[in-house]
Amino acid sequence: MASLASVVLPRVGDGEQIALGSALAQTAASEKTLIIFGCHAGDFNTVEYVQRCRAFWPQLTSKGVTRCLIVVNGQASSCEKLAELLDPPDGVELLSDPAGEAGRVFGVSRGWRPDDARVPPALKLFVVGIGLGPP
Repeated sequence: MASLASVVLPRVGDGEQIALGSALAQTAASEKTLIIFGCHAGDFNTVEYVQRCRAFWPQLTSKGVTRCLIVVNGQASSCEKLAELLDPPDGVELLSDPAGEAGRVFGVSRGWRPDDARVPPALKLFVVGIGLGPP
């Protein structure tokens, strides 16, 4: 939670600025907030996260989860399209993070040689696609 204290992201739909650290700290003892760090809005895993939240929302709420924050590495317009296509339930909020700031601060792996501009993005994707990557 402390690592996310300085991260503020806009919520898709209304643009309200959500402070991740505060959002997690404000959860009451009887309530739980689930946070998911997705990739970009068109990524299969991100799509699947939203679909699973939608499908399993009744089970999650029965376990005390009252809020789900899904951080998407993309522009608000891309996140809005994702929400339009997948129709997440009330309580599931998509947050737009074009720079990937939240994941970086939280310590999510950025992949193989993320800051090496000498390696073309297509080669990085190929290396990850064949199963190689960070140790």
